[in-house]
Amino acid sequence: MDQQHYKQRNGKSEMDKERLKVLQLGKQYYPHIGGIEITMQQIAEGIQGEVDSYVLASQGKGPAYKKVINGVPVYFAKSWGIIASLPISWDLIRYLKKHCSEYDVIHLHMPFPLGDLACLLSGYKGRLVLYWHSDIVRQRKALVFYKLLMNWTLRRADVITIATQGNIDGSPYVKPFENKCVRIPFGLRKTWEEKSDIYWERRETENDPSRPLRLLFIGRLVYYKGCSVLMDAMKLLKKELQQQIRQIELVIVGTGVLEAEMKAEAAKGGLENVIRFLGKASDEVLEEELKQCDVLVFPSVANSEAFGLVQLEAMAFGKPVINTSLSTGVPWVSIHKETGLTVPPENAKALYKAILWMMKNPDKRGEMGRKARQRVKEEFTQEQMLRRIVTLYKRLCRQ
Repeated sequence: MDQQHYKQRNGKSEMDKERLKVLQLGKQYYPHIGGIEITMQQIAEGIQGEVDSYVLASQGKGPAYKKVINGVPVYFAKSWGIIASLPISWDLIRYLKKHCSEYDVIHLHMPFPLGDLACLLSGYKGRLVLYWHSDIVRQRKALVFYKLLMNWTLRRADVITIATQGNIDGSPYVKPFENKCVRIPFGLRKTWEEKSDIYWERRETENDPSRPLRLLFIGRLVYYKGCSVLMDAMKLLKKELQQQIRQIELVIVGTGVLEAEMKAEAAKGGLENVIRFLGKASDEVLEEELKQCDVLVFPSVANSEAFGLVQLEAMAFGKPVINTSLSTGVPWVSIHKETGLTVPPENAKALYKAILWMMKNPDKRGEMGRKARQRVKEEFTQEQMLRRIVTLYKRLCRQ
C-alpha cells in the first residue's frame, strides 16, 4: 500500500476521510428483535468496513447509553416510554440535531414518526434514504396527525428503498413517489443461510408416509398475523378428518396478546394434542423446528405484514409456504403453485384446503420446497442486499 495514502491529516487518515459515513436510524435495535431491527442490524454490520457505519435508535424506556455491537457504534437515545407504539424521546431528536452533519447518508427505517420529526428538526442537508418496511395500518387516528410529516419525509428523501413492487403498488403513500423507489429485497441472514446449507446437505430425502404433516407458525400472536384464521382452519380440519386429525401437527412459536385465547380455543375444540405452543423460542429451538416441519403457515391478514422474513428462513430450509394474497410483498416472496400455495387473507376455508392439499401431495410438496430454497439462493441473499445498498450509497454521494 502507498503510505502516502495513509498519511494523517487532522487526526484522520486519507482512507478514513474518503470513506462514507452512514447512519441507520430506527425505532429500536438489537437486542430487541423484530423484522425491521433484523434488517437494520444486517445492514449496519454488513457494510461496516466499506463505509463507516453507525446506528441511532430509541428504546422502550430507559436512560441513554452507547454501545459497540459487533463492531458498530450504537447510540440508544433516552426514552420515557412508548405511547401508541411510538417511543417518547426528545433525546433522539437532540442527538441527531447535534451530530447529523457528521453523516453523508442517513438511512431512516420507516414507519418511525419520531425519526421523521428528528430529520425535520435536525436541519440535515445530506443524503436521506428511506427504507419503507410497511404502511401504518392500525393506528389510523395517529396517522391523521402523522401524514403531513410522513409526506414531508417522502418528498425530502433522495431515494426510497423498498423490498418489492407489491409494497409500492399496495401503498397509497409510496405509490405517488414511485419514481424515487429502488427495489432492494430483504436478504436472509447469513447465519441462517449457513445453517440451512448444513441441513440441506444432511437431510433425509424420502418422505415417511406414516409421519404426520407438521405445520409451523412463527410470529407474534396478534391480529394481523392471522391467528384467528389459523385456529378456524384447524377446526375445519378436525371436522374433515375427525379421528384422523392426528395426521396433522401444528407447532406455534411466538407469544402475544392472543396466546391465552388461542390455547383456550385449542382445548375447547379438542385440538390440545394437535397444536403445540412453544412460546418464545431460542434460535436453536427455532432451527430445530424449521428442520422438523413440512410446511410453514403464514396466514397474515393485514398490510402491516409487508414481506415476512420468516418465509425466507423456512424456504432456505426447503420448506414450502402457505401465505396470503395481501397487496404487499408477502405473495411475491413465496410464489403460488411454485414454492407454496397462496390463499385469500381472512379465509379459513381456503387455508384449510391448502393444508389438506399439502398433506395429500407429499411429492409435489417436496418439489415446492426445493424450488423455494432455489428462489432464496437466487433472489434473497444477504450479500445481494448489502451490495445493492452500498452501491446506492456511493452513487448518491457521487451525484
